[in-house]
Amino acid sequence: MTAMRTFSSIATAVTVAASMAMVVSTSALGTCKTTLRGELVRSPEDEARREYRVSPSKFLFFSLDETVQRSGSSREERFQYFVVPNTRTTFPIPFSLDIDSPRDCPSKLNLTVQGDDNPDFFNVIRQGNIAPLFLGMKTIRLDNYETIPVGGPTF
Repeated sequence: MTAMRTFSSIATAVTVAASMAMVVSTSALGTCKTTLRGELVRSPEDEARREYRVSPSKFLFFSLDETVQRSGSSREERFQYFVVPNTRTTFPIPFSLDIDSPRDCPSKLNLTVQGDDNPDFFNVIRQGNIAPLFLGMKTIRLDNYETIPVGGPTF
């Protein structure tokens, strides 16, 4: 009986050690694999406007930026970017973004979403003063379901 308990204890210890090594090696890799889920909704300010209310667009441009501290100053650094085709014609617009980065998952990210009907909008906006059909921004956490308020341009 004693030999059986000793064998069982050793097997348990080996299994626990292997599990711990797996956890340590995975965290040492510093990868971020998760899914950000949420929905885009009209902002309260946009809902109150009568002359022009934002409407869904054909493409959604999501930018996830991380605030990093370097040399005593902070700056925004792109974490990941997504262009998502949209078929919804009404708000709310649900979204699901598969995050896959070799870096660690940040505790907070600044999400910016812009909507436009031009699939090359991101390239066009860099060239001039072109406004998106709608815009939304929010500081988010990857482990939360996020509701992002969006509004249209003001004239």
